[in-house]
Amino acid sequence: MIRVSHIRKEHLPESQEFRLVCDIDCPFSQSKQLWFSVPEQYGDWLTDDVYDAFMVAMLYPAMYYNEDIEIDGCVSEKLYDNITHYVQLCEQAYIGNSLTEVNIKVAGFANTVKTGHLVGTGFSGGIDAFATFYDRFVKESNPHYRISALFFFNVGSHGGGTDKARRKFHTRYDYLLPFAQEVGLPFVPMDSNLFDFYLFEWEYDAGVLCRSTGMLVFQKVLDKYYVAYDYSYWEIVHMTAADYASITDMCNDYLLGTETLEVIVDGTRYRRSDKTFLLIDYPPFLRYLNVCVGDTESVKNCSLCHKCKRTMLLLDIMGQLERYVGLFDVDKFEKVRFSYKCQTVLQTRTDIYAQDNYELAKKLGYPMPSYIVAWLYSSPQLLMKTAKNIAKKLLRRHSPGDDRHYPT
Repeated sequence: MIRVSHIRKEHLPESQEFRLVCDIDCPFSQSKQLWFSVPEQYGDWLTDDVYDAFMVAMLYPAMYYNEDIEIDGCVSEKLYDNITHYVQLCEQAYIGNSLTEVNIKVAGFANTVKTGHLVGTGFSGGIDAFATFYDRFVKESNPHYRISALFFFNVGSHGGGTDKARRKFHTRYDYLLPFAQEVGLPFVPMDSNLFDFYLFEWEYDAGVLCRSTGMLVFQKVLDKYYVAYDYSYWEIVHMTAADYASITDMCNDYLLGTETLEVIVDGTRYRRSDKTFLLIDYPPFLRYLNVCVGDTESVKNCSLCHKCKRTMLLLDIMGQLERYVGLFDVDKFEKVRFSYKCQTVLQTRTDIYAQDNYELAKKLGYPMPSYIVAWLYSSPQLLMKTAKNIAKKLLRRHSPGDDRHYPT
């Protein structure tokens, strides 16, 4: 059983922050509290009258360890119903038999008392985030739908819950803060100890729940929250290369709002190349584009991780790469360009981004190797990668049992 109780705000004057805290009693973590922290000036934005954020936060570990949840307080009835009837089944459909449907007991139902009416979105500096910002702030004229606050969460996407991840979170926030200041919007950093209760690999598997936990922390002041989605509707309907994890996330994003917080999945009208064409002459995009997922604490794009290479190839196909020399190391990319072009050709049936880049290259007359050349060049690397992927799938489908490992 996971017991969640005593929701409260705590002021930490020595670190100039407020924390939203709950006591957690569970068998799989030594931590006894789950907290989310913000700078002092945003303390009033924390939602301390309902347990919605904590219910979502504990859902994935509850399903993994087959532990029911008992909450000593009220949650949104809409969110509770969606989690009970739909969200858990959606997670199971993607992850498989390593997750078990669990029961959730709450003291009652209630909605947060609104103290603000903001329209928010997360901002990471990536292409999807920039496209949502451009469409729903720069181009948006309706004040009820125009973005009025930006958020930056530390809930796994910087590398789990390590000290290195926390340093990267702060470094990336400091890098992007001048952009928010340029456009005149609050940019709210939210730290957490969520990964005291999560395993490292859940950054990906439970990503939609982690992100939704963050936005629910602020539902007291949010009317709407845009989730910058990566795939277009056309890709979801027509492409065999769709990533089913992302499609599952899209379903759950809509289900994780409440009576007082509308979640809007944005960006689905565009493919990734369309978004890049949309933004290519937007001055902040030229200065703050940040796509890197390399294992480094630097905010600079490493130019060698898969997202950096994918973006640099796209910019190269568009004839725009030289404009981004301040953000990417073009010399590094030159050394791996042909290898990555081969990889792209071979992945056109299994990866939507590769398919998008390949089709744009054909349309614009950008030279790409033939399938045979790409296969001959890449065969040794493909064999090694296939072996690693098989090992990962076997680990992911590991069924529940007494030998499960716990967060450390």
